[in-house]
Amino acid sequence: MTGLQKRLAVSGVMIAVSLSAIFIAPEWFFFLVIEAFILTGLHEYLKLAAMKGVPVHPRLSLLCGGLLPLGVWFGAETLVLLLSCLALFAANFRKEDHPHALLSTALGLFGILYVAWFFSFMSRLHALNDGPAWVFYAILTVKGGDAAAYFVGKRYGRRRLAEAISPKKSIEGAIGGFVATLVLSIFSAVYLPAASLWHLVLLGVVTGVLSQLGDLVESLIKRDVGVKDSGQVPGLGGILDVMDSLLLTVPFIYTFVTAFHLA
Repeated sequence: MTGLQKRLAVSGVMIAVSLSAIFIAPEWFFFLVIEAFILTGLHEYLKLAAMKGVPVHPRLSLLCGGLLPLGVWFGAETLVLLLSCLALFAANFRKEDHPHALLSTALGLFGILYVAWFFSFMSRLHALNDGPAWVFYAILTVKGGDAAAYFVGKRYGRRRLAEAISPKKSIEGAIGGFVATLVLSIFSAVYLPAASLWHLVLLGVVTGVLSQLGDLVESLIKRDVGVKDSGQVPGLGGILDVMDSLLLTVPFIYTFVTAFHLA
């Protein structure tokens, strides 16, 4: 199979699982799917962070990251974050770890916030009235924009967007992805009757920007440690590569929806 065929095949399976979890399966199954994404994505992040030569205490970080969605679910995320910070500092109390205590704690805590906390907003979004429709909106607009950026960039990309961070990303692809996200957002009025046109335009504009920034953030992390993919998912790189454009957008979408009482 070619790279594109692998990408399409794996994407098809993930789309089927995601749609089942969003609209058909019970709430606890959706939570478990989000937990699986978080633990896998955080594991990949910790492997990347360890390449910097700093001890990141992966088991402890995974434990804290795995508990955070439960904290979000029960409204105790602040307590979980506090205990995570204390636990990561305590893991460096041994004399031999002192030279790396600050970096180790910072890397671990950043991963917990960046992967576990940000992606936990999927569960918050899903729990709202019309929550499944809003989760579908987030995935459709963001991943639809990703797909458009990939195909437009592959066909028409000439000028590099951020060559020092991600050499293959083009300005043309970024524009194609942004336009696709905005169009998909506007057409979401079909299944989001509570959202007005200006809500969907504003959401589409900000989501179109944040999704591409999220992609660049993860590309910067990979570039810093000298790897191309975060994992080994056929055709897609890694789970963190799949999540990256959602990590900044989902918290914003949740905040926007709740602020304007759209669900």
